[in-house]
Amino acid sequence: MENRENTFFPLASFKALVAHHIALIERFSEPELAEFSLLFLKMDDYENIEIKKSIQIVFRDSDIIFEYEGNYIILLPKTDWNGANELLNGLQEFLDQKLCDSIVTYPDDGTDAVTLLESFKNVVKKYYNIDLKLE
Repeated sequence: MENRENTFFPLASFKALVAHHIALIERFSEPELAEFSLLFLKMDDYENIEIKKSIQIVFRDSDIIFEYEGNYIILLPKTDWNGANELLNGLQEFLDQKLCDSIVTYPDDGTDAVTLLESFKNVVKKYYNIDLKLE
C-alpha cells in the first residue's frame, strides 16, 4: 500500500475545491455520474495519529480529506448518499464506534457550492452542535 499522508489537504482550500469539483461536473460529467458527497467526522475519542491511519485505510485514494479542529471533512467524488453511508459504516466497523450520519450530497442538498456548503454547515450543526467556519 502506498503512503497516503499527502491526501490531507489544507482546510483553506476546501471551499475552492468544492466549487472546482462542481465546475468539473458541470463541464465534463454525464448526469448520472455527477454526484459527490461531503462527510464530517467528529473524532474526539481517538488520538490524531490513530485517526489518520484509520482514514487512510478506509477511504479511497480519490477521496479528498481535510482536517478541521481535530475532526475531518471528506469530499467523496462520484459518491451518492448511499455510497457515503457505506464508507461511514466501514469506518464505524473499523473503529468499533458509532458515528453520526453527517453527509450532504451534490446536487440533492445544493446545486452550487454556496448552497451545498450551507447545507453541510446545517447538518454538522444539527448532529454535533458545531458551527463550521469555512472562510
